[in-house]
Amino acid sequence: MTQPRDDDDTSRRNRRSRQDRSEPQAPQSEATGPVVYQPGDEDAVEHAIDSAESRDEVQDGGQHADHDDGRDSDADEQDSSETAESTETTTDSSDEPVDAADSADTEDAADAADSDAEIPGGEEPDAPSGKPRRGPRRRHRTVGRSIARGVGVLSSVTLAAAVGGVTWWGHAAPTTPTPPLKALSLAQPGAASTYVCPHAPTNTLRGTDVGAMESTTTILPADGAQTIQSATYVGQAVPTDAVTSLSAAEGGILTLVPAAGQVANAVGSVTTLTQSGDLRGLTAAPCGQPAAMSWIVGGSISAGSSAELRLTNPGATPATAKVNLYGSVGRLPLPSNGEVTVPAGGSSSLTLETKGSQDPRIAVSIEADGGSVVPALVTESLDGETPAGTDVLTPGAAPATDLVVPGVEIAEPASQGEVPDATTGADSSDTPAVRVVNPGQAPATVSVTMLGKDGARPLAGAQSVTVDAGSVFDISLAGVPAGTYGVQVTSSAPVGAAVRMVRSAGEYPERSQALVHDQAWAQAGLPGAADSGLLAVPRAASLTSAVTVANSGPATSVALSSLDGSWTQDVAVAKGSAVVVEVPAEVAAVRLSTAGQEGAARTSQAPSGLAAATIVTAQAGGDLAGTLVSTVPAQPDAAAQAQRRILLD
Repeated sequence: MTQPRDDDDTSRRNRRSRQDRSEPQAPQSEATGPVVYQPGDEDAVEHAIDSAESRDEVQDGGQHADHDDGRDSDADEQDSSETAESTETTTDSSDEPVDAADSADTEDAADAADSDAEIPGGEEPDAPSGKPRRGPRRRHRTVGRSIARGVGVLSSVTLAAAVGGVTWWGHAAPTTPTPPLKALSLAQPGAASTYVCPHAPTNTLRGTDVGAMESTTTILPADGAQTIQSATYVGQAVPTDAVTSLSAAEGGILTLVPAAGQVANAVGSVTTLTQSGDLRGLTAAPCGQPAAMSWIVGGSISAGSSAELRLTNPGATPATAKVNLYGSVGRLPLPSNGEVTVPAGGSSSLTLETKGSQDPRIAVSIEADGGSVVPALVTESLDGETPAGTDVLTPGAAPATDLVVPGVEIAEPASQGEVPDATTGADSSDTPAVRVVNPGQAPATVSVTMLGKDGARPLAGAQSVTVDAGSVFDISLAGVPAGTYGVQVTSSAPVGAAVRMVRSAGEYPERSQALVHDQAWAQAGLPGAADSGLLAVPRAASLTSAVTVANSGPATSVALSSLDGSWTQDVAVAKGSAVVVEVPAEVAAVRLSTAGQEGAARTSQAPSGLAAATIVTAQAGGDLAGTLVSTVPAQPDAAAQAQRRILLD
């Protein structure tokens, strides 16, 4: 009787099990589904690819031999059923097993290798001649690989759908709006404070008759040794508890090193007086602190006028300043598109008049990148051969819808020769005016109000004046009674503002029909400077100084005091008025504070309506006798300014 084939099958299965156990296993042994590689499993992926490439090379060489070639068809069918229930293991020519997961990941490469290993007709090249032809070698592995591949594709699709859903939800789902925040600008206690004092006019107009110039630079450290450890000006040490007065106006950087935990303050001013020649005029300007953005309104680049913008960088790294020039009909071109590189601890200048740009009305904005700068606009003018004044303009308030220009003094025309003589017809080429610049993209509607000792009065003919976008416009103050004023400018859109004052004298040269004159520009008051600020009061034998305070807001009281505290005075300022304060001759600077409102003024964003300035005048003699005029605006206190800037909306 023939023994059943079951024993033979059982023996072969036992031998196969022992052989499988004796062979090393692949690191990944789970075969119930595809292996999903996590991010960072690059080594595992590379191993699978290398294994597939190794099998491809062996099969391409025709050296692959299946270890099951000796099995009959029944054994092959039984092995196929077992493989479907457990981990499928295949071997290469070296009998090294390959995990089913590896086979699934490298299915395309393995299939291609299997196809290359087959010959037409499906016959194995090394099969014995007595054996029947075998089908393609993908016979047993196709089902397992297909299942693994399908599960892998399904997992990838599911993962992609999940990522896409999360991304869509991030865009479509409503989010809680974040309130806008204003940038912080904080003067760090213990850091040095820097000021820049401007340089005197230097005849950029190329005048041929340059008269003698009297110059004075005054520096007054505030609070003395209590807050200031040391002070230097142009690299030279200066006292921290006394006034420094220099008979020069070469400009320079003032550096204050504070005592521990303090913020150092100082008041400085530069004045020049030229009584004759082409540069006849009076200039008075404060020493200012650096800023990233500044506005100066005033000046002219018409024929016979010069406007030189000087930029000083007190920082330790170079800064690039972007200058925008506005004129009567819009923006005006500048060389290099208005970009100026200012070296660390140095200065650069830009002449605004060019061959293609001549305009009697200008305003400039300066934006610093990579640091902060201190700008000053030096103006010089000639009306033919007639001196038409000089001035040094420093920054005023940025464009806003409500501005106050302090320190405006209107003189009687008849008292200074401004009324044309019946026989000569001589007159001045300049008249008092309010200058407005509209930097916006749409027209602005502007109204002007005069703030005087008797209260506020709208300027006739200056209500609802339209100023075109990007342009500069002058509103005449002719006909305004003589006196001291503040000028309030309100607008439907943010604008910048300043006021030109004129002091005329006699006709010069004879029969020229031109009156020699001087002019000065008063800028809109810097925010908070009159609430808590410092104001220089230039003192010299040839100068007269008058402190003025203007108020467009509610009635309030302003306290003025000397820096050493030896003199103090409370001044009531009614709504819509301007007052002149009598300051003792020995006081060269005053401290301003709003009585009872110091805390509110330092933390509030709303303008108080207060502005202060010193009006400086001098008398010229000789052939060009007459009054010369200039103004010095108040500067914000450094410590109060640091507190005011910490504003989060």
